[in-house]
Amino acid sequence: MKKGEIVLSAVCLAFFLFMLSEAFQLRGQGRSGEVGSGFWPLLSLGVTTVLSLVWLVGNLRRYAREQKGGPAQPPAAEAVAAAWARRKKIALCSLCLLGYILITPLLGFILSTALFILAFILALEEKRAAVLILSPLVITAVVFVVFVKFIMMPLPKGVGVFVEFSRLFY
Repeated sequence: MKKGEIVLSAVCLAFFLFMLSEAFQLRGQGRSGEVGSGFWPLLSLGVTTVLSLVWLVGNLRRYAREQKGGPAQPPAAEAVAAAWARRKKIALCSLCLLGYILITPLLGFILSTALFILAFILALEEKRAAVLILSPLVITAVVFVVFVKFIMMPLPKGVGVFVEFSRLFY
């Protein structure tokens, strides 16, 4: 284990703690009797903060165990190749996220989310047709229903012909 993993998990924990403290300012927003949009950032940031803490503790324990065992062996060629494959997937997934952020205002939430999920699954090298077809549809539908119908939060509708497409679902 490298010390960089410990640093990264500590930075993630600090970031999510900061964001959680900032999210408490959103708590009072929303109509009475509704969950409100301030609840979801608190919930998601609370979960990610706890997961970051678990990750940091796990890294610290692993590092302490490895220090007791003596010097580490150099990585094998297979491990280096696997690391490059993981980095390639991370880069592709990051590009998918950047593309999603850029096209959502243009295409609208429904179409851009379905395309993003499909691109993300392909970047992870999924080959099963059922997963490639059903995942974008089901995930987009669930997120749409939760945010638009349950939380009553408006989502981007797009521009031009994509606005008309989005209005079919609102």
